[in-house]
This record gives sequence, C-alpha cells and structure tokens, in this order.
Amino acid sequence: MMLTSFFGKSSPINFLLLGIFIFLATLLQQIYQTNFQYNLKESTLLLVGILLLVFSMLLLDFIIRKNKLTQSHTFGIFIFSCVVLTFSFHLKWETLLAQIFILFGLRRIFSLTSGKNTEKKIFDASLWILLASYFYFWSILMIIFLYVAIMHQSHKELRYYFIPMVAYLGMFLITTAFFYLKEDSFQWFKEWPESISFNYTTYAPPPIMIGITLLLTVFVWSFSHRLSFLSEVPKKFKTNYILVMHAAVISLFMAAFAEEKTGEELLFMAAPMAIVVAGYLERKGEDYLKEALCWAFLLLPFLAMY
Repeated sequence: MMLTSFFGKSSPINFLLLGIFIFLATLLQQIYQTNFQYNLKESTLLLVGILLLVFSMLLLDFIIRKNKLTQSHTFGIFIFSCVVLTFSFHLKWETLLAQIFILFGLRRIFSLTSGKNTEKKIFDASLWILLASYFYFWSILMIIFLYVAIMHQSHKELRYYFIPMVAYLGMFLITTAFFYLKEDSFQWFKEWPESISFNYTTYAPPPIMIGITLLLTVFVWSFSHRLSFLSEVPKKFKTNYILVMHAAVISLFMAAFAEEKTGEELLFMAAPMAIVVAGYLERKGEDYLKEALCWAFLLLPFLAMY
C-alpha cells in the first residue's frame, strides 16, 4: 500500500480511517502499557481521551485548510495522529485540554493574515493561550508566537501589542475571583508557574529514545527543507508559511521546559511538526524516501508499546 498516494488525497475515508486508527492504537496502548481496569470510570475516561484526540485531529485539519497552510491532502493529520499516538499512553486529560486550547489559539493567530477583526482575534488567541497555560503552564510561551504574528502584520497598530496584556489582566482577575469564592484563597497564583527541568532520563528506554530521535531528525530535516524553499512561496502565503516555523520552534521549547518529563509534553510539538513535515511530503520527487518516512511514522505508535 502506497501511503503517500493514499494520504496525498483528501477524502472522507481518510478521516474515518485515522479516527479508527486513533481508537485502536489508544486502546491497545492502554491494554499493554497501563493497568487499565474495565470499569465504568476507566472506560469513560478512555473514551473521553479518544474523543479529544479525534477532535484535535479534526481541528488541526480545519486550521490547515482554512488558512491554506498546506495543499489539499491529509498528510498533516496523518503525521499528527502518529506523533500523538506515539506518546498517548502517558497523556492526562489536562494535557489534552491544553493542547486543544492551543489549537484554538493557533486558529485565531493564523487567521490574522486576513486583516479582518484583528483586535478580536488577538484577544481571543490570548485568552485561549492563557486558558491552556492553566492546564500546562509552559503553554504561556505561545504568547511569544502571538507577538511574532502581530509583528508580521502588514498593517500594524500600536494598540495590538497591548491587547494580550489586557487579556492577561482580565483572565487573572476572573481566575482570582473564582478561586477566592471557591477556596477562600489566592494560592492558585503561587501554584500556577512551574519550574524548568532539563532532566531527560525518562527518555532513556529504547522505544521512547528511538521515537524521539526519529521525530527530531525528521523535524530538523523538514524544517531545513521548508526554509530552503521560502523564496518560492507566493507572497500572499508567505506570512503563514514563516509563522508555522516560528510555532514549531516555540513548541520545541514548550516540551523542553516541562517540569516533569513523561512524554506527554511532546504532544505540543505534534501540530506544528505535522504541518512542517506535510510541507515536505507534498513536494515532488524523493518518492521512495517519503514512502519510507510515512511507514516509519505509522509504526512509531506500535513501537512505543514495547
């Protein structure tokens, strides 16, 4: 089966098969890697996790198509699904929610190039990022990406740079009031920030090390390839083409700064990386290398089980 030919097209069957793939791979990982108990609570949590993963995949596809980040194909969501499933047995619902909120923020940021409702989009993106940071603190780094996107606007206004600050102040006041009413305490603010850890010993097991090595190698190769073709990108698509690379770099730092390295932090690299790799796969030539690459990504989730 030629994966490049299959996912090089956009068809409803692609989405259906990827949804089934996410369901089966997640179920198998729970069976082989965790002490999964077949009771109502555990089954419900598993089903919710699977639905969140499928929703993330569909949301990423919407972002890609709406903003024309790639050509019309499903390489992006295929790579995304494989990367997510490689580390999904470590995922907690907080991380899944943070990732979805980040995707909502990216949706608003990439749409800034339309030049419509700019203030509202900046404010919305700020709120989504801040909300994500409550569940995974280092999501806050995406605020940097938001400012990068503002700087790339063709018509910049000074007030744009202050909108994220207003959003932060509003979110801070609302959250403080909520926890004060709920717990009669302001301790949430002290517990919100996380320290930076560079202890990567948990990546030592061979399956995880092989997966991370492959992902980072492909990421660097695709990133370099994308950079080399920058001059060929039409002007109207160039801003988002560049922004994808910025998002990819920032997501790398989001994962690297995680206080506790479990593998789940790599989830935040999945969306930007999927877009970058899809940009390489959609180019002509090197068919055998691309086919081998697709099969390698497909096998990664199953390799991670052992």
